[in-house]
Amino acid sequence: MHGTPEQLIACHECDLLMTRVANKPNEDVICPRCHARIFYTSINSIERLLALSVAGLILFIPANIFPILSLQVFGQSQSEIILQSALSLFDGGLVLVALLILLFAIVVPLFQQVILFYISFTLHYRREGRLLRQAMHAYQHLRGWGMLEIFMLGVLISIIKLKDIADLHIGLGLYSLAALIVVTTLSSVFFNPHQIWHQIDLRRQKRATDDR
Repeated sequence: MHGTPEQLIACHECDLLMTRVANKPNEDVICPRCHARIFYTSINSIERLLALSVAGLILFIPANIFPILSLQVFGQSQSEIILQSALSLFDGGLVLVALLILLFAIVVPLFQQVILFYISFTLHYRREGRLLRQAMHAYQHLRGWGMLEIFMLGVLISIIKLKDIADLHIGLGLYSLAALIVVTTLSSVFFNPHQIWHQIDLRRQKRATDDR
């Protein structure tokens, strides 16, 4: 085994340390000892992430400003958006639940989309991007903390329980939320941390060479 620390990579399954090798797009790199897939390179993954992050930011607006559900009971009508749901729980004394919804259904998903946009935009258009490494660390830590799917599940359960006692109308916000969940899921599928880290390291090495 030869190479500098930057050229070495460890298998995430058996910890075998080996020299990083170049691979062609859509070609897997397999561990010679345990045969686990170490990394792969996708075609146009950055462009896909950029398109998905833009779509996610666009969908985030109607998902949070338009009503999710409109409820009509005994002639009285009420519409709810995600923020109003959190505020209603807060007024009802469920402070912790309200904070969890605010954090994991609004704040974290928004930060995920913004950070992903910054990473993909910077790499695609070859911008300076001195915060790329910090952005990647932040995004990888935030992955899995966005809980839009759980919030959507709660809304669907509410629809099932209330449909027999009230007149329910699904709002544009719910459709936008469903589309945002799809976009977020696709972003996770196309997110290739090895490929992105490799591009960031290449940019750092090029910048260090230019500064000499």
